[in-house]
Amino acid sequence: MIKSFNMSYIFLQGCNNIIMGMVFTYIYIKHLGGIMKKAIIIFLLTMVLTGCADQVNSNSPIPSEETNQTEVDVIPSEPEMTEEEKAAQELEKKKSEREELEKQRKTELGEFYVPLVPVGEEREKKNTEVKALYATGYTAGSSLNKENIDAYGAYIKALAENDAEKAKQLWASAENANKFEKIIGIAVGTEINGIVINVKDDNGFITYDSNVEAVQKLNTETPIPIKDIKNMLQVLKDYDIYTIGRIVAFKDKNFAVQSPEHSIQLKSGGTWLDPNSGNIPWINPFDKYVWDYNVAIAKEASLLGFDEIQFDYVRFPDGAKKYNPITEFPGRNDRDKDVAIAEFLQYARKELEPYSVNIGADVFGITTRTWDDYPEDIGQTWIIMGEHVDNMAPMVYPSHYSTGWYGLENPNVQPYLVVKGAMEEAVEKNSSMEKPPVIRPWIQDFDWAGVEYGPDKVRAQIIAAKELGITEYMIWNPSNSYDPYSFMLSEAEVSGTYPLDKGELDYREKSPADGADKFLSGMLENRYSYMYLMTPVSDREKDFDEYAKLQEALNIKLLNYKVYGYTMDQSNKDLATVDVYYKIEVTDGETKQVIEKDNVKWNAVRENNIWKIKAKFDSSLS
Repeated sequence: MIKSFNMSYIFLQGCNNIIMGMVFTYIYIKHLGGIMKKAIIIFLLTMVLTGCADQVNSNSPIPSEETNQTEVDVIPSEPEMTEEEKAAQELEKKKSEREELEKQRKTELGEFYVPLVPVGEEREKKNTEVKALYATGYTAGSSLNKENIDAYGAYIKALAENDAEKAKQLWASAENANKFEKIIGIAVGTEINGIVINVKDDNGFITYDSNVEAVQKLNTETPIPIKDIKNMLQVLKDYDIYTIGRIVAFKDKNFAVQSPEHSIQLKSGGTWLDPNSGNIPWINPFDKYVWDYNVAIAKEASLLGFDEIQFDYVRFPDGAKKYNPITEFPGRNDRDKDVAIAEFLQYARKELEPYSVNIGADVFGITTRTWDDYPEDIGQTWIIMGEHVDNMAPMVYPSHYSTGWYGLENPNVQPYLVVKGAMEEAVEKNSSMEKPPVIRPWIQDFDWAGVEYGPDKVRAQIIAAKELGITEYMIWNPSNSYDPYSFMLSEAEVSGTYPLDKGELDYREKSPADGADKFLSGMLENRYSYMYLMTPVSDREKDFDEYAKLQEALNIKLLNYKVYGYTMDQSNKDLATVDVYYKIEVTDGETKQVIEKDNVKWNAVRENNIWKIKAKFDSSLS
């Protein structure tokens, strides 16, 4: 077929001139007579056939059968790209787009500009059961020698294995480790797997060389303890240690002194000084400029490689009753303090999302019990802060509790009972939330008021939380000197099962009947927080203020009640029936009726380890 096409094409090319001459001759002879015309036409046809054959033979060689090519121009196709080449091309495209985006971000963010994670270096959030020790910037800035770390780690492992002879042999090399190398060595040889490191300390000083313009301005005279933060983080990564960057948010003397316009103000003029913190000023938690400053540091720490950002002093100063009447907060705009703190955390989370880090918040230990930031008025409310962080870290140091807490005369000498009581409250708070944060308490590892906190007291706090299913913790020791025995399992732990099985009781050691009693006592005394906590999450409004308004608007008033007992469901250990009596006053317009109901059955459900009540009041007279 190809050969036939080629021959026809060449034939026509060769006959082109002869055919054109024949056409002109025909035009000339068409007026002649029939016989003469026919003779001329026959002659011309003979010439055409003979001439065309000669043209083909002399000028147009016919391609051989083995050749499929034609003289028609063919555009060669592009070779198909490999997957690697496609990926490389896509990467270059993304890098080009990122360059344009960074130009735009630099203009928008100005002095708070921090680059995004470079294209191709993105990471996912770490999901780690954290057990961490605290280190100051000066401790973390120490030199790091892996030989020292490994030697101390081997020594700690020998101690954990109760191999006294081996530990004695290893001590000669282990004792060369500095304080920070020992902390890492403890992580090598025990359950410790994380370190909390100051990024911005309690004075507001940055601990590393920052590239953020606003941070540089405020730290021109700041001594920088961590000289090579990238190397430090790389060493910790080599040992698979989870890194937490601690940022002291609003107790920032360095910022407040240099920029008093961003500080808490006196109504009479000037900057307010905190008498509980050595007469230092605080920066204003309502101030958006202050938010951006802290968030920029958090972004940079994330970019450097920290796995988590922890905001400490994420609150207003304590002692609010004394300073509230004499101070003012520019930018407040009628907001409550706890709303401002929650909004800051929400803003920080949104801004840090591209950096794939976890976010934690340190809170006063008493926030596990208090409600709606009352009476402290420092801006810390568990259930609204917890919505915007990955973990909440209550500082449940026994030394910080006064007589009477958890029924104790001297809480400082009862670390197990203090932490147990606080964690029970934290579990109850978490049970009231749709998406509760991880509970990760700060554990006391420092002496106080003549009470020595050795491994026994430190471990007792860890066990108290562990019994309630709280397996994460952080250890606070201001000197950063840790006894490794605090982080080794006791014999009782090795043989025990955690969390403890509470049987029919919940993690507050309450029965379904106790849950009903708390709900009804809250209704009787208008303590809506009790009712909120004891109602299943799906059976009420999420927002507590809205829930409280609805309760106030109800036409039912509880006059009296009694809880007789409960019956467990035989097929589901998390369900029960509670038997109650109640007396209520029902208002219908101007009419009020008193109704009593006895032996009423209410359903109870154990939700997130806390018994909740599905209360239903029958207002009919029958």
